[in-house]
Amino acid sequence: MMHVENELPHLIKLLDDEDPDVRRILSERFAACQGDVSTELSRLGITLEDQDRNLLGALLAPGRRSQIRTQWAIPEQGLDASSGDWESFELLLRLLSELLHDGTSLRPTLPDALDQLADEAVLNDAHRDEQALCEFLFGSGRFQGSKSGFYEPGNADLLWIISKRRGNPIGLAVLAMLLAHRLELTIAGCNFPAHFLAWISVQGKPHLVDCFGAGRLIPVEEIRGNSAVLTPDSRRAIQGPCTMRDILTRMLRNLHLAFTQQDQPKDAMLIEELLLSLQPSR
Repeated sequence: MMHVENELPHLIKLLDDEDPDVRRILSERFAACQGDVSTELSRLGITLEDQDRNLLGALLAPGRRSQIRTQWAIPEQGLDASSGDWESFELLLRLLSELLHDGTSLRPTLPDALDQLADEAVLNDAHRDEQALCEFLFGSGRFQGSKSGFYEPGNADLLWIISKRRGNPIGLAVLAMLLAHRLELTIAGCNFPAHFLAWISVQGKPHLVDCFGAGRLIPVEEIRGNSAVLTPDSRRAIQGPCTMRDILTRMLRNLHLAFTQQDQPKDAMLIEELLLSLQPSR
């Protein structure tokens, strides 16, 4: 890794230099930074203009891709349940957050941000049961569905969702799941086609929560009663909560679509690799 304190201020002055030799040196130096210099920028008191932030973020991207390739590891067991290996599940989501970060702005770690939100839920007496937690998060409008940019990459970055207070259906549901686990509650996912939902129990009966739609509660029996209009995939989805592997796979597929739409082939190729790693071993 570069000697940040010595080199970083000088390298930043060269960010808009178009000389090919300078671009090559910048790429080499920042490739060694593991994708993130936010702590160093803060310590040095360096504030970047938007243009420089974008240029630096692009130079740091190869380092972030390298980092997730090194650290991404799927456990042999624990992801094929709706409430399985929470430690590995959260770690993989944290790695996605780090990949999708620009590497230049200081922000908390995912565990710290989730801990803070869990504390806020307790202060608001939202840790009584799953319904109260969903009301705290979504019914109150604290977190809302993002009507535009449904497939933008930030929806797979839980820190982005926590910061922006908005997200797509699966991002919001996964946030609720992780918070519930911290509060010793049980929220799972429902892999419903086209619109991911959360799965909770209310007075012993299964209900789905539309986290994207202000936390609207839907009794599972009500949906099963309309089985004539359900597709085969929809019927499978409401048989029970989906697995953690299902959730990660769906998030990565959304992310692959986002990178493909934005013409980011290197990122799309990386997501293909991560998707392959999630294929169950035979």
